[in-house]
Amino acid sequence: MRTAVLDGTTLETLLSAAVAAPSIHNTQPWRFRLDPDTLTLEIRAATHRGLRHTDPTGRALHLSVGCAVLNLRIAVERFGWTPVTRLLPRPDEPDLLATVRLADTTRPTTTHPALYDTVWRRHSSRLPFLERPLPTPVLTELTEAAHTEGALLHHLPPARTDTVLRLTREAEHHNTTEPRRAAAG
Repeated sequence: MRTAVLDGTTLETLLSAAVAAPSIHNTQPWRFRLDPDTLTLEIRAATHRGLRHTDPTGRALHLSVGCAVLNLRIAVERFGWTPVTRLLPRPDEPDLLATVRLADTTRPTTTHPALYDTVWRRHSSRLPFLERPLPTPVLTELTEAAHTEGALLHHLPPARTDTVLRLTREAEHHNTTEPRRAAAG
């Protein structure tokens, strides 16, 4: 069994991986705190970084924090620990969105072996996507990855995709013409 020893350099790398995650308008709406006695990282919402008009319900803030938690879990595995994740662990602390405990492991973890290097290559692109369909092996891999995370991934047929894109364009138009949002600048 590996005994968990967390040095400053490793902690810095783990947190760097977490904050490399995408977030709404790069707000990075998270804060981290380490409990050194239990080797548990707390991930809290930094609501002061939230975008009140763009994200009034905090949905994008929660998705952003979820991305940071995934990156953290990937890095924890890379360093040989098992990430034990709890979502919304304390109802009396609504800003505490997750904890990740670095648990000892007797074997290397291989849930996401190829993703660690990808964490550092992530970048945003505002360019349009190609109109060709994704190859079946890629769709299968994405579906399996979602399943591993406890999620379902549905691939929409072209007509449904067109509907979603139309609704998205309408929502974006509404957001850019909403007077209260323009006033908030």
